[in-house]
Amino acid sequence: MNSVPKPLFASRLAGIIVKYPKSTVFISLLLMIVLLSALPTLYKDTRADAFLAEDNPALVYRNKVKEQFGLSDPIVVAVINKSDHGVFNPGSLNLVNWLSEEVSALENINADRVTSLATENNITGSAEGMAVDPFFDEYPDTQQVADKIWRQVSDFPIYMGNLVAKNGQATLIVAELNDEALVEATYQEILALVEKAPKTLGDKIYVAGEGAIAGYLGSYIDADAQRLNPLAGLIITIIILLAFRRVSPGILSNVIIAASVLMTLSIMALNDVAFFVITNALPVILIGISVADSIHIYSHYFELQAKSPNRDKKEIIVETFEEMWRPITLTTLTTIAGFLGLYFAAYMPPFKYFGLFTAVGVAIAWLYSLVFLPASLAIIQPSASKGMTKLAQNNQVDKLSKMMMSLGKVTLGNARMVIAIFMVIIVSGIYAATFLTVNEDRIATFHPSEPIFKADTAINKFLNGTYNLDIVIEANENEGLFEPVNLQKMQALQNYALTLTNVQGATSIIDYLKQMNRSLNGGSKASYQLPQQKELIAQYFLIYSASSDPTDFEEEVDYDYRVANMRLNLNKGSYQDTKDVVLQLEAYIKENFKNSDLTAMVSGRVTVNYHWIKDLGESHFVGLGISLFLVWAVSALLFGSLSAAIFAIIPVMSSILLVYATMVILKINLGIGTSMFASVAIGLGVDFAIHTIDRLKSLYRKTNGDWDKTLADFYPSTGRALFLNYLAIALGFGVLISSKVVPLTNFGTIVVIAVTTSFLASLSLLPALIKVFKPRFISDVIPEVSTDVATNDPNSKQPVMARKWLRISSIIVAVATLGGLAITNQGHAAIIDMNTLEPMAVVANINAVDDGEYVSRDLVMTLKDKRGKVRVRETKAYRKHYENEKRTILFYRKPTNVKGTSFLTFDYQDAKKDDDQWLYLPALRKVRRISASDRGDYFLGTDFTYEDMKLEGKLDVTDLDFTVLNAETLNIVDDNSYQSLLMSGTPKNTTIAKELGYSRTEFWVDTKSWLIIKAKYWDLKGKLLKTLVSRDIRLVDDIYTRHEMTMKNSKTGHQTTFSFSHVNYKTLVKDSLFSKRAMKQGK
Repeated sequence: MNSVPKPLFASRLAGIIVKYPKSTVFISLLLMIVLLSALPTLYKDTRADAFLAEDNPALVYRNKVKEQFGLSDPIVVAVINKSDHGVFNPGSLNLVNWLSEEVSALENINADRVTSLATENNITGSAEGMAVDPFFDEYPDTQQVADKIWRQVSDFPIYMGNLVAKNGQATLIVAELNDEALVEATYQEILALVEKAPKTLGDKIYVAGEGAIAGYLGSYIDADAQRLNPLAGLIITIIILLAFRRVSPGILSNVIIAASVLMTLSIMALNDVAFFVITNALPVILIGISVADSIHIYSHYFELQAKSPNRDKKEIIVETFEEMWRPITLTTLTTIAGFLGLYFAAYMPPFKYFGLFTAVGVAIAWLYSLVFLPASLAIIQPSASKGMTKLAQNNQVDKLSKMMMSLGKVTLGNARMVIAIFMVIIVSGIYAATFLTVNEDRIATFHPSEPIFKADTAINKFLNGTYNLDIVIEANENEGLFEPVNLQKMQALQNYALTLTNVQGATSIIDYLKQMNRSLNGGSKASYQLPQQKELIAQYFLIYSASSDPTDFEEEVDYDYRVANMRLNLNKGSYQDTKDVVLQLEAYIKENFKNSDLTAMVSGRVTVNYHWIKDLGESHFVGLGISLFLVWAVSALLFGSLSAAIFAIIPVMSSILLVYATMVILKINLGIGTSMFASVAIGLGVDFAIHTIDRLKSLYRKTNGDWDKTLADFYPSTGRALFLNYLAIALGFGVLISSKVVPLTNFGTIVVIAVTTSFLASLSLLPALIKVFKPRFISDVIPEVSTDVATNDPNSKQPVMARKWLRISSIIVAVATLGGLAITNQGHAAIIDMNTLEPMAVVANINAVDDGEYVSRDLVMTLKDKRGKVRVRETKAYRKHYENEKRTILFYRKPTNVKGTSFLTFDYQDAKKDDDQWLYLPALRKVRRISASDRGDYFLGTDFTYEDMKLEGKLDVTDLDFTVLNAETLNIVDDNSYQSLLMSGTPKNTTIAKELGYSRTEFWVDTKSWLIIKAKYWDLKGKLLKTLVSRDIRLVDDIYTRHEMTMKNSKTGHQTTFSFSHVNYKTLVKDSLFSKRAMKQGK
C-alpha cells in the first residue's frame, strides 16, 4: 500500500495547535468576543426600497417625487361594518372619530396628514356660492345624522372608493408618518389603540398599508428568527449526539456555529450593512455549513480512536488534521465560490450582501473548524463511544454505514441505469425551466393567517386598493397646469388609466377642479367637469385656499403649478398583476405626450417594485452561470483537472434542474425567496461531490488502482460522514419550511430538494459515472512523497509540491469612535423683579395699542414652500371697525390670472355668530359666498390663521391664561433690538386648544410700543408648530405699525411674509367699499 503525502505546513500547524491548545482556544474566543461588541449596532431594513441600489433611476426619481409632493408610505386603518347601514351608523362613525383623534395624537404621526371622515370637509354648492364644511359638522349621534353624512359623502366623487367604500360598508383612516424610521414602534402603538377602541356591534378594524407592512415586518422577522435559529441548532445538535454518542461534539459544534453566525452578523454591523428580509436565511445556512466541517473531523477522529483505543489522542488529532484539512478547505473554497456567484450576479443590494457575507461566514466556520476545534479536542480528549470501538475492533460497521453500503451496491450494480435516470431528470429540468414564472408580492411575505394579510385582503376588497402608482405630469413653464388644454390631456390620461386591469381609482387636481366647478355652478352634476378658462382655473385654486391649509394640495401639485401628481390605486400588488399597468401607461405616455407641452413619467410604489422585480429572472440565471463557472474554475485549480471540475458540478446541475421541474409542478414562482436558491444550492451541494472525488482519489492510491475496491471502500466511511453532513444541512434548512415568512418557506423547501438531490447524485450518479468512464483524474493518480516529508522508503521518488494553491488572509479592524460633548454657554438676561409685573396688566397694554378706526394699505403676500419656491400676491387692503364687528376687504392686483378677484369678510365680536365671507371671481363675474372658517383655519392659503388676522396682534383673554416669564433684550435679525417681556399663554381647556390649533404660545412684547415682536406656537403634541417675527416697526400717523410680519411653519417648512406699504390711518374708508358691488368694481 502506498502512503499518502502530508504537507509539512499542515503537520506543523497541527502540532502548534495541539501543543498550545488553551492559548489557541483563548485567542479564538477573544476574537469572537471582540467582534460581538459590534453586534448591537446591527439594524433591520425591511423596506421594499432596500431591494434597489440607492442610485437606481427608478428609486432616485421616486424619492424625488416623494420629496416634491410630500408623499410617504402611510399606515391605513380600516373600519368595516357589513350591517344594513354599513359604517354610517352612530356607533361606527363615533369609532372613526375616536380613532382619528387617537391616531393623530401619536408622537410619530403627522396630525396634519391624517385623512378620514372625521377630518375631511364637504364641498357643496348653492345659488349663493360654495360651502366648505366638515362631514362631522353635526356630531353623528343619531341615525338621521349618520344618513345625512352618507348622502353627503356619496355625492362627493373624490372620496368614493378612496376614503369610503362605494357600498358604505368600509371607511379608512390614512395616517402619514413624521419619521419612517420609527414606523415599527408607531405600528405597535396603533395596534394597541385598536385593542381598546370603542367598537360597536358589527365593527371590525384592520390595519394595513405599506407603512404597516414595513412596521410589522421587522418584528415579524425577529419572532421568526428567534423560533427558527434555536430550532435548527437543536436539531443539528441532536444529530451529532446520536451520531457520536458524546456530549462534547454537540457543545463544540455549537461554539463553531455561534462563531460563524454571530461574527458574520457583527462584521455586517461594522460595515453598516443592514439585516434585510432575506438575511433571516443566513443564520440557518451557516448553521448547516458550520456543522458539516465538524462532522467530517469528528468522524475521522473517532474512527481512528476506535481502531486504536490506546493510542495517544493528540497524535490522533494531528493525523486527523493532516487528513481532513485538504477536503475541508476544498469544500470551503468551492462553497465560497458558489456564494460569490450570487454576489457578482445580483443587482439587488440584499442579494449581493447575502452572497458576500454568507461567504464570510463560511470562511469563519472553516477557520474555527481547523483551529478552535482541534485545540478543544486536545483539551477535552474525548474517547469514541463503546459501541463504535467495539465495531471497529471487530471490523464491523454501524447501521448508517451499512445503509450507505447498500446504496453503493445498488449504484455500482446498476451504474448505467442510474446514469439514465439522472439524464431524464436533467432533460426534464431544462424543459421545465422554460416555464418558470417570475412573480413577487410584498404582502405575500406574511403567512395568510396573519392579521396584516387579512387586513390587506379586506381593504382591497371593499375600497380602491392599498397599492399606489404615481404619474408625474410636468408642464414646460410655471402655471402651465392652468392651461385648459393641458388639463384635458391630464384627464384623458387619467381616464385611460382607469380602464386598465386592477386600477380601481385615481386622484389628481382634475378631481378637485371638477368638484369646485360643480360647487360654484349651483351644485349641478352636469357641472362636474373641468373649467375652460385659464383665469377661472387660477381663481378656483384661490377660492379653495380661502379656508384651507397652505399645503393642502401638496400631494397633487407643486408650488408653481407646473408639476402635478396623479395617484392611481390598485387592488393587487404582485408583479404579474401590475407589470402590464406600468408597461401600458409607459406606452400611452410615449405615444400621446410626444411633441407636447407636457411630459409624464410613472413612479410610485408599484413602479419601483416593478423595476426591482422585472430583472429577477435574468439575474437568477446569470447568477447560476457565474456560480457554476466559479465552482468549476476553483475545482479545476484544486484538482488540477478540467474534467474533474466537470464531474464536480454534475450533481449540483442535476439538483438545480430537478428543482426547476418541482417549482413548475408545485406552481412555485421565481421570487425573492426562491431566486437565490441556485447559488445557495451550488455552494452547499458541491461539497458532497468534492468530498467524493477527493476521497476516491485517496482510496485509489491506497488500493493500488483497484477500481472495484476503491468504490466499495468509499461508502462505509466517507459515505457515512456525508450522510451525516446531508442530514445536518437538510434538516437545518428543513426548519425554514416551518417559517412564517413565506419567501423563506419556499426557499427552504427548494433548497432541501436541491441538497437532497446533490447528495444522492454525489453518492450514486458520480460513482456510477466514475465506474463507467474511469476518468483519468482518478486513475492517473501516482503515489507521491513530498521532499518536505520524511517517509519510510528512502528510495521513493516524490516531486516537490511547490505550488501554493491556497492563500487566505483575514484582516479584522476594530474602530473605536469617541464622541465629544459640545457645551454651549448661554447668556442670561438681567434679573428683574418679576413680582412687579402683573400678566393681565401687560395683556391690557397690548390690547390697548391703537390700530386706528380704519386703515388702507398695500399688502404683498410672499408665500414660500419648503423647497424655496415662491408665490407673490399683491393686494390693496381696507379695514374698518364698527360697533360690534370688523370689516376687511382685499382687492387682488397681481398675478394677472387672479387680478380683479376680491375677498370680503365681516368679523363679528359675538363668538357664537359665524363670520360672513364672500369671494368675487372675475372669470365668473359672480360674487360667491363661502363658508365661515374656523379660528384655526389658514387665511387665504397663508400660514396666518383667521384668528391671527382677526386679532391683529391683540390677545383674547377668554381663550388663554397668561404668565410673565422673563424680561430680556430681543435681537431680531436684519432689524432692531427690543427691550421686551417674554410671556406665555396657555389655552384654558382642550376644546379651545383644538380650535386654535396650538397648546401653548410664548411671545415677546416690546415694552415701548407694547407690540408683540415675536411669537412661538406649539402644537397639541407639544412640538414647535410655527414662529412669528415682526420687523420694520415704525410710527405711521402716530400709530406703531409693523410693516413686515413673517410666519414660518416648522412642521411643513412653509412660510408667509406680509409686507405692508402706503399705510394710511387718516383717510376715511367709506362704508360702500365693504359691499358686493365694490367687489365687482375692484375698488
